[in-house]
Amino acid sequence: MKKQIFKYIKIFLGISIFVTGMLSGLFFFYSRELPPMAEVQSYQVNSGSEVYDCKGKLIHIFAVENRKLTTFDNLPPHLISALLVIEDMNFYNHWGIDIYGLFRAIIVDIITWDFAQGGSTITQQLARNMFLNLDKQLPRKIKEAMLAVLIERNFTKEEILEIYFNKIYFGGGIYGIETAAYRYFGKTTKDLTIGEAALLVGMIQRPNYYSPVKKPDKSIQRRNFVLSKLYENGYLTSIQYENALNEKLTLNQHRFVTNSNSNYFIDYIRIRLERKYGTEQVFNGGLKIYTTLDNELQLFADSTLNEHLSSMELNRNYKEKYKDFPPTVSNIKANYIQGGVFAIDPETGYVKVMIGGRNFRHSKFNRMTQAKRQAGSAFKPLLYTAAVEKGYTPATIINDAPVTFMKEGQVYWEPKNYEKNYYGNVTLRNALKKSMNVSAAKLIYDVGPQNVVKIAENFGLTTPIPPFMSLSVGSCEVIPYELISSFSIYASGGERVTPIFYTKVTDHKGKVLEENKPDKVKVLDPKVAWIMTDLMKTVVNHGTAFPIRSWGFTYPCAGKTGTTDDYRDAWFIGYTPKLVLGVWTGFDNNQPMGSGMTGATATLPVWIPIAKKAVYEQLKAGEDVDADFVKPEGIVEANVSSVTGFLAKNSYGPVIKEYFIKGTEPGNYSDSLKFNYYPSRLRPGRDRYLNVVEVKD
Repeated sequence: MKKQIFKYIKIFLGISIFVTGMLSGLFFFYSRELPPMAEVQSYQVNSGSEVYDCKGKLIHIFAVENRKLTTFDNLPPHLISALLVIEDMNFYNHWGIDIYGLFRAIIVDIITWDFAQGGSTITQQLARNMFLNLDKQLPRKIKEAMLAVLIERNFTKEEILEIYFNKIYFGGGIYGIETAAYRYFGKTTKDLTIGEAALLVGMIQRPNYYSPVKKPDKSIQRRNFVLSKLYENGYLTSIQYENALNEKLTLNQHRFVTNSNSNYFIDYIRIRLERKYGTEQVFNGGLKIYTTLDNELQLFADSTLNEHLSSMELNRNYKEKYKDFPPTVSNIKANYIQGGVFAIDPETGYVKVMIGGRNFRHSKFNRMTQAKRQAGSAFKPLLYTAAVEKGYTPATIINDAPVTFMKEGQVYWEPKNYEKNYYGNVTLRNALKKSMNVSAAKLIYDVGPQNVVKIAENFGLTTPIPPFMSLSVGSCEVIPYELISSFSIYASGGERVTPIFYTKVTDHKGKVLEENKPDKVKVLDPKVAWIMTDLMKTVVNHGTAFPIRSWGFTYPCAGKTGTTDDYRDAWFIGYTPKLVLGVWTGFDNNQPMGSGMTGATATLPVWIPIAKKAVYEQLKAGEDVDADFVKPEGIVEANVSSVTGFLAKNSYGPVIKEYFIKGTEPGNYSDSLKFNYYPSRLRPGRDRYLNVVEVKD
């Protein structure tokens, strides 16, 4: 008997020694493939950089994995309890491995030989997600168990849970509980209800299968299973259980829109941030970027632009008409009309809206910052600015009559008005109001193209602009956002402001790395700026942009339409004292949009709703939207004849009130039919313009 007992003991010891030796060998063999202890001890979850709009709303995360971090203190008790009852009931009692669960899983795996059983503790799952791959082979499970023990030795249970919840995947490219709470329910983790917490925990096992977006019914069934486990294990009262079961699934309706419609803006700042901080810091450094973007206005602008351009495509049958045109350099088919919107605060330079095209996924080419388009008549305010600086006034008379510019005995240019007719003697105000090309051509001849180029450079336009006569009708190419931003000089009273896309960048500890404050430079006399604004008010109230008023936008506003030859580009740049807003439309390959596609037709239907939305937001913020542009000292009023431009006394034609920079008001009365011409190179010793003019430069 004793011999038998001794025999069994020896067998048991032999087996034990063999098993221990085998396990020791396995542990020694696989330990070489584990990460160094220092790497385990210093492990941190990579956090992407968070991007916020001007109202402090999270709108994007730059990240390899879309993740926003949280802390253990923000994990509600019912969320932790839900995780424990589903994934690891003995979490607080084991040292990384649940021996019973592990042996049960191994035995089943050996019997079935497919190694598909679970049995992993929360710590083992974390070990797998931190350092290992997801294969289901036995070696990985051994390494997983070994690494779990190391994790338990170096982290507290609370730290393990915090890392786990920040690391776990929730489907749809979403990592971490904080990101999941926001993207699915529009709230932070600490505000999750019992039902919402149970739903998210239920997704962990199969995130795409239990997705509330893709499979809401499966998601609810899984949630209810988690709730039943919570109730069975005493974590919920019967009332809490019933209330949670009856919770309706209410998903965040805006969970994905921020990563599409604002992507032209997001991509623009990404490039700038990567150049300054490096890709690794931007995508894994946990930066916080506070932008100037008004995301709500951006989303509205995007939908307004697309709705209008889709209607244009349908009405004009572009897709059929241009179906045989080849793709452009940006690989966009020619029958796909494009557009862009840009808005900037003229006082601060804060960029509120930037839409660089119809669809970022289709084309990442940003037509506001990368394209070069002809400005058309939207450039004329810069020409008129040069004229006012030279001494022209709103009442200066220009003879809008045919003119031929000659050079070396050859016809150099014969400008034509859009409507192919002429208006005779007109005031400077009416010439801009009707966007007369002939009057503009005579202006640039008198003012000098070089002076207009100088204005453009001072206004912040960086594209090369040759000093040609045709510059008067906007033949030059401009970068759209630069031209639009230049109008802020008029709105702000003569100050050029640098466009600012983000105001502050902080690191993951909250340290400020960069701050951008308004940067202004005076480039224009405030009186000239105000006169130009008053002239462009007439464009809105009675001129080419009159639909703004007829469609119900009643607030102080000025601006200029623009149309290029053959209707290839259409513009409207309009501004209030609070916002400069520009819209452009055209084809990428520069083909014509078709007869009648002027700035008024093609862009005003986009501009007006966006401007109304912006004013509505200003009203909600308590701003005075009825306040007009501030008139500087040195502006005087005078009653003049609308026909002659002279002071009104026994005048010819209607009498109008006109504004002048003090000292430039006319000194004569209109007692006879003479006209208030500016002393021009076009009128040597005469009271009318010549019909043929020699161009010497």
